[in-house]
Amino acid sequence: MRTFASTILIGSTLLSLTAIGCLGESEPTSDEQDIVGGVDAKSAKLDAIGTVGTKDFDGNYDFFCTATLIGPKVVLTAKHCATYGPTETPRLANEKIYFAVGADVKAPKQVIEAVDVLLAPIDEGGFIQYGSDVAIYILAEPVKDVTPMPWAKAHIDAASVGKTFTAVGYGVQDRDRTTGTRKAGTLTLQAVEGQPLHALFPTKEDLYAHMAKYETKQWVEANTARLDEFYDFALLAGHEAYLGAGKNDAQPCSGDSGGPLVQNIDGKLTVVAVVSGSFKGATYPCSTVGEAYATLGDTVQPMIDLATGPCEGIPVEGRCEQFTTAVRCVSDEEGPQKVTRTDCSGLGQACGIVDGVAACVDPT
Repeated sequence: MRTFASTILIGSTLLSLTAIGCLGESEPTSDEQDIVGGVDAKSAKLDAIGTVGTKDFDGNYDFFCTATLIGPKVVLTAKHCATYGPTETPRLANEKIYFAVGADVKAPKQVIEAVDVLLAPIDEGGFIQYGSDVAIYILAEPVKDVTPMPWAKAHIDAASVGKTFTAVGYGVQDRDRTTGTRKAGTLTLQAVEGQPLHALFPTKEDLYAHMAKYETKQWVEANTARLDEFYDFALLAGHEAYLGAGKNDAQPCSGDSGGPLVQNIDGKLTVVAVVSGSFKGATYPCSTVGEAYATLGDTVQPMIDLATGPCEGIPVEGRCEQFTTAVRCVSDEEGPQKVTRTDCSGLGQACGIVDGVAACVDPT
């Protein structure tokens, strides 16, 4: 499997933060969760928003993250929903991944296998230490009868701070860990740069008081160092935003990772970011202080363009398939863009990567 730039899930994160998304892999001290306080989002008009998951031995689909169809065969999600760690192997290297369509994961309308994955460049920093927490799965075949959702072409503008957006996801919805139906909820944009907790809480003592309200003073005292680090964390410049914790806001949680933050732009529902991670206590299954979203900044746009272009994610530099075949995208400079496959075995050679480019090479 291939990354777009550098390889970069759900698990422990910066400051013992919890990445919101992949079910079954969050911190052992935190419950799994969904968009708590949200409402049903069953309309087929929202079927571009689905899930990614695996199948068990009986062929039953089991989701772990939310995702969005942005091209007939292109699915946008979080990087931590596509790898085993910031710099570790993509999930597709060891298991089959699928995209499921429909408002209920127990009765999907379509389940289509993913055959490739692209990971956003920048693999250091960020709320959960994945750098730019954005990834794309390429599907084996187009999704039928579903219109892909458009995406924002840049990081969220600072002028939008204070405005509301809509989060959509399939995660756990209550303390009984009900899961798997599509929900939506409103979120307030708190920050697109800098230290967002400073905007929410003027002092650390204000944050302590807030957490003591939902946890206990003893918990706060035992977690002061963790809270201090959380209070001072800074968003990854140009690639993260912080939302939630508004008076009437819902709250995304585990299972919602990779799910879209959407906004009506020019009359079209548009993806502007994907759920990345949140800070949780011990008592409540969800964060009470909002969450970080990975936005679609400048370094992410070329990856999306590559995935949605005529070569569907295959780069001009190419890659090797099954040791003998060099697969690459014909560039504009060469001629009309298309995918070519060269069988190196016809030359008595194998496929190899030379200076970053796929080529036929002598077998070793």
